[in-house]
Amino acid sequence: MRLVTDISPWKVTLKDGTVVEVWAAGYQELDGIYSFGVLVDAEDGDDSDVLVTNRTPSNPDRLVIALAHFPVSAVAEIRSG
Repeated sequence: MRLVTDISPWKVTLKDGTVVEVWAAGYQELDGIYSFGVLVDAEDGDDSDVLVTNRTPSNPDRLVIALAHFPVSAVAEIRSG
């Protein structure tokens, strides 16, 4: 796999006050979960050991892979950098 996007730090503050730093390109909400991920180019079969959350329509070998998940109900705040 080859990283396509730059990554940056995200501070996720949980409702219990815990702060987690996640390095990712961005995040999206999927079915009540904040999913942090990166965009990568993968070769055939290169995605078997990762959680793929999206593929680009124009290039099925370009994927968004998940790096961290947090339930929306557990998160108080998300800040970049």
